[in-house]
Amino acid sequence: MSGQSVDGVALPVTYPAATVVGGAAPVATQCVPASAGSFPIGSTLVTCTATDARNRTDTCTFTVTVNPPPRIRVTRYVAFGDSMTEGKLSFAPMAIGDPGPAVGYVFKLATLLEARYTAQQFSVTDEGLGGEATAMGLDRLSGVLIRDQPEVLLLLEGVNDLNGGRDAAIPGVVSNLRSMIRMARSRGIVVLIGTLLPERPGGFRALAPASILPANNQIRPMALAEGAVVVDLFQVFDGRTDTLLGSDGLHPNDAGYQLMADTFFDAVRAQLETPPFVPKLQILTQRHR
Repeated sequence: MSGQSVDGVALPVTYPAATVVGGAAPVATQCVPASAGSFPIGSTLVTCTATDARNRTDTCTFTVTVNPPPRIRVTRYVAFGDSMTEGKLSFAPMAIGDPGPAVGYVFKLATLLEARYTAQQFSVTDEGLGGEATAMGLDRLSGVLIRDQPEVLLLLEGVNDLNGGRDAAIPGVVSNLRSMIRMARSRGIVVLIGTLLPERPGGFRALAPASILPANNQIRPMALAEGAVVVDLFQVFDGRTDTLLGSDGLHPNDAGYQLMADTFFDAVRAQLETPPFVPKLQILTQRHR
């Protein structure tokens, strides 16, 4: 049994009653602090005393530990990219600047962050722009970073380049993404870059399915060499496009956006969550002889 405060204040903790072995009945027990009482963050020593009918006593102790709420080192996030960041569904309007429904991975990621790090306030800004290619993104990014002042940049872009130029567009994608990573890191911003999602052949917007894998094979080593964290969305989507992509073969459905959010969330936790304080609640059985 363990306890964790959700807001950083004391927490009521109920522990099992001590077990008494031996002694002359009846045996009375009393534990201080009492079960269901309020325990502060950290470890509290509980002392239980047993007194039998002959007025003999014995004691035992155990520790109740209340863990603080988890914390993360940074709280200002910007998600930057094209319609995959903007949150388009395959049936959503595709007009430039249309924010789409609140189903995208950014909305879902913000929900995950707020649910886990309950003692902190977050800024999660969606700077996705449907239809954007990486050259446009490179021109746009500087203004976004100045305006939003993020501590973390979630970057996902390049599929529009490939849909327009296929393999010939890969060098430009890699170069532009490299420049975006360098721009952000020069400002002290942590960069998490997602690999490009697979496309489902036959979808009416899936125009370059064969170019995704070779593009990702160049994006991964470049990003690592530049000090970015690679979030391998391709790997978690690969082989599951029938259930995670919409009818256009390009944009995720709601389940796909949730998986994107979960994958980014796992990477954020791994990289940025402060080391956990996780001693366990220990209860020693009381024995009276």
